[in-house]
Amino acid sequence: MTGSRVVCAGLTTLDVAHLVDGVPPSNRKVASHDFFVAAGGPATNAAVTAARLAGAATLVTALPSHPLSDLIAADLAACGVDLVVADASASGPPLTAAILVTRGTGDRAVVSPTGAAVAVPGTPADFEPDVLLEGAGAVLIDGYHRHLSLPLAHAARERGIPVVLDAGSHKHYTDALLAVTDVAVVSDDFVFPDVGADPQATLARVLEAGASAAVVTRGPQPMLVTTGGAVAEVPVEAVDVVDSLGAGDVLHGALAHRLASQGYEASRLGDDLAWASRVVAVSLRSFGTRAWLAEPLPH
Repeated sequence: MTGSRVVCAGLTTLDVAHLVDGVPPSNRKVASHDFFVAAGGPATNAAVTAARLAGAATLVTALPSHPLSDLIAADLAACGVDLVVADASASGPPLTAAILVTRGTGDRAVVSPTGAAVAVPGTPADFEPDVLLEGAGAVLIDGYHRHLSLPLAHAARERGIPVVLDAGSHKHYTDALLAVTDVAVVSDDFVFPDVGADPQATLARVLEAGASAAVVTRGPQPMLVTTGGAVAEVPVEAVDVVDSLGAGDVLHGALAHRLASQGYEASRLGDDLAWASRVVAVSLRSFGTRAWLAEPLPH
């Protein structure tokens, strides 16, 4: 049996973000107008989004035993996300992201050691994807901690549960992720080494690698979508941007929620993406990745 729960697997960080007038030059200090500390990472922000939309989301991740990990767990609990630490083998603090958001444009600058979540150990012997998928209607993976996300995605496909891939950047194992993906969403700066920066070629290459549907997001420009036929454009909701941090994560989490609650239909994908973009528009109107959760959402 499937359900409306979204299971997200991938990266978790501790985000420390400041709202500034501009990124300071070398050897300069600037005062921030606001700041926040919260759990971050693509799969993590997607899980927070899905929990806000449906009240049912699980995050499967790797997280060391550390006081800073306790802050992450507390934040996710407050957001209604069920946290499953499937790999606690790392030592030291969790991965931490330092973020500067420019006031006036919403642009962000991020520094984070995410490479540590690309080089991974083997899948834990006690990892049980089938248990984690009970009541799940969709799975989202973000390309990190593939020792957890790949077996989970394989199990989801066997159960007929749609898998969404957030492919923010190309990795040497991206084809393995695409092979177990129903809907792959890549950003406009995603580049296959053998294809280049042409979005049409990127869409074709995503389908060739095994995904059932391919989406290229382009910020405020319409998304490009194909399931193998003609490429369609899906307009995104226009908004005055306060903070773009996590906007893509919100899109992926909203899309995964939509597929979990209504099922995946290729003919409806454009409508689902358009709805998800309206959720993103809400998130863009406030600073940080948590303030928008208190705002009314589109029906």
